[in-house]
This record gives sequence, structure tokens and C-alpha cells, in this order.
Amino acid sequence: MDKKGIVVFSLLWLLSGCIRKPNDVDMYQRAIGYAQSLVDSGYITDDYVQLYELKTSEFSSIYSIFGTDTPISDAPEYPSRIVKVGEKFFCFTELDEPELSVEQIYCITNVYDAYLGLRSNDIWFLGISKNENAGVMVKRSPDIDNLFDYSELWPYFSGGQPERRDFYMWLFTHDIVLSDPACLELDSLGFHIKKLDGEIYVANKTDTIVVLSSDLLGRDFVVANGSDTLVLSLKDSLPIEIPANHSLTLRYESKENSSFFQNLPCKNTWMSLYKLLGDSTFSLLKISVEAKKIRLLHGDLPFSYLRDDSGETLKEFWNEGIFDKEERGQRFWRISE
Repeated sequence: MDKKGIVVFSLLWLLSGCIRKPNDVDMYQRAIGYAQSLVDSGYITDDYVQLYELKTSEFSSIYSIFGTDTPISDAPEYPSRIVKVGEKFFCFTELDEPELSVEQIYCITNVYDAYLGLRSNDIWFLGISKNENAGVMVKRSPDIDNLFDYSELWPYFSGGQPERRDFYMWLFTHDIVLSDPACLELDSLGFHIKKLDGEIYVANKTDTIVVLSSDLLGRDFVVANGSDTLVLSLKDSLPIEIPANHSLTLRYESKENSSFFQNLPCKNTWMSLYKLLGDSTFSLLKISVEAKKIRLLHGDLPFSYLRDDSGETLKEFWNEGIFDKEERGQRFWRISE
């Protein structure tokens, strides 16, 4: 079955359950339904079906789905939940849920010394809504490197939905540069943020060159918070030519605007800023001379960095409620010794 067939199959499976109200359908059961379709079709024959969460937001999640020969995925961390259906074990590794203990895994699977799983060759990506009975599944393509180049998954990312599939922009990273490197507490950031620094991914899938240039006011990108705006300026010199069927990663930094950051809530400062970046970042660039306002897609990256003015990393931090992958990896290897 090709990529289009998998998408159609997924949608047919979804429609078969539409007689139920969305709020009555548990997201994990729906995710298992999508994965079960791969088992029923013979695409996954392993005993353990991994649903490894890659992205999460308030409204949706994106998983990679693949088979393994153990309850552990191919990453050094334990699953958050395991559900047995028939002879198969569906293993969820969640970004925002604690891991199961070795004893809990044993009680469910009768496997105690589980090692890193050997992943089957094929991988599927599942975008699924947390609040509605909606989702889509696509097979990984060897010709696509980035998750956000799968347009089928766009509704399950934060930010704006591109008007076109052949040209789009993605806010990928957003690190914080501090005015005082000694202030590393996230809830006091508002008074110590000097600027933001990060990357924006631009994809030109058309058959012609696209030229990016500044608007009449010299603005490249803005983050809107009501009437307050934060201007993001490209470090690359404009105009920028993007060849046909080519993508670029552009570096940006925000213009200093202390009042923008100080107007953020004192509690959960970073998550308030993160939500603004996800929901309200716009491109004001001219695109091949045409003035165009585009709301950027958001990469939903679960971690960012605090840096000083020289670019040195002071601290890596994970979004509220998200578990540190490095700490999980260290714990896994300690237990496995």
C-alpha cells in the first residue's frame, strides 16, 4: 500500500467510529486503532508496537509507530503505558507522562530484562487530536527528511496552516538570550530576557526561484501579543533567493524590546511566551515582490536553551510537564547495568 493508500485507509478507519461522540473516545484507544490497522494489514508483525510521542501540544500529539522485538523502543527510556490487545502489546512512550518501572513492565509483558528494541524497517507517523475524533497516519518516506514536510500532519502542529503546500515557513527553534546570565529561573525570565535567537525553516517546493525581501518598514517577522509586537530580524542579508525545490534554514534574532517581555505573566513566563511564539508569529516578508502576511507553522519543540550574549549555553530546559530525555536516558542505563 502506498502513502496515499495508507492515508485513505486511516481516514476510512476513523469514519467507521464517527457514530461516537469525540469526547467519549479515549485518545489512546483511537491511537491503538490506527496502529492496529497496520497489524491487521500485515505491515507490523512484531509482538510489540511502539507509539513514540514526538510532538505534543494542548490539542494534539504526533507519534512515530513501528514494531520492535521488546517492550522498549529504540531509544533509551521506558514506555509510559502498555496496553495489550490480543497477542500484541501497544507501548506508548509519552513526552509528558512518567515512565513505567521495570516491575510494572514485567507485570504486563512478563519480560523483565528488556533491552533496547530492534526497530522494524518501516515507520509511520500518526497525528491525532486530543479533543476531537480526528487523526491521520502517513508512512515515512525516504525522500522526506523533516517531520514538518509531511503536509498531512500540519493540522496536528501549532501555528498557522499554510495556504500552499509548495511554499511554507516554520518557526523551528527559539532560544533565550539573557541580559543577566545569573538569572536562570524560568518564572523570573520576563525581566532578564535580552532577546530571542533561533531558526526559521523555509521550504520552496515550486519549480521557480523565490526571492525574500523586507517589507516597506524593514520588518521580517513579528510576534504579536495584542497591540504589543516583538520584531524578529533575519541575520542573513536580504534579499534571499531560494532555488526551486529547495529549503533553507534562516537564523533570526529579536530586536531588543524589554517591555514586551516584562508584560508577560510573572507565573509560567516561559510557557506564556512559548504559546505566543506558537500561535502568533507572522512573516511580513515580501515573497517574490508580493507583500504577504503569513502565520508561521510552529515546530512544537519541547525544549529550548538559555544562552548568554556570546552564544554560550547556560541551561537546557524542557517545557512545563515534559520529562527530560537526557535524564531518562541516564536512568535507563543505570538500571540496565
